[in-house]
Amino acid sequence: MKKVIGIVVLLVIAGASWYVYTSGQPTRVSEPLAMPETGEVRVENVAPLFYDGLPSDYAIVDVRTKAEYEKEYTEGTINVPVAIFEDADEPCKEIISKLPTDKKIIFICPFGPRSKEMYGNLTDSEEDLGCGMKKEGVYHLWARVKYKKDRLVVQRQK
Repeated sequence: MKKVIGIVVLLVIAGASWYVYTSGQPTRVSEPLAMPETGEVRVENVAPLFYDGLPSDYAIVDVRTKAEYEKEYTEGTINVPVAIFEDADEPCKEIISKLPTDKKIIFICPFGPRSKEMYGNLTDSEEDLGCGMKKEGVYHLWARVKYKKDRLVVQRQK
């Protein structure tokens, strides 16, 4: 009986250790998907871009609040909170002025909803109360994102 309990305890410890180890690891993609022209991207599209840090031809825009960003962020990302749409008098001008014009843009947040909101607010037509920004080369990431100082860890949604 003691052997059985010992084996069960070892299995539980091994399982917990494996979970802790893998929860901080980026998702490895064996067959990456090409980036679409615009819109939603997932782990299969972007994981290869983030394996060795941030890609130089993309601006990674973190849409979390300033307080969230200052607590935990990845160097090289830009913080432009989606809350600007609620707080600013002219949110379109304020946000667009902070975005680089010489790179493709990927909006990120911890799980995807706020990055999708930012993308929609910026790229919807002005008639639909959006900013009317061109969509080409603009993306929002729908994935779990963990912020390391030197890189982003992207994982599939569970």
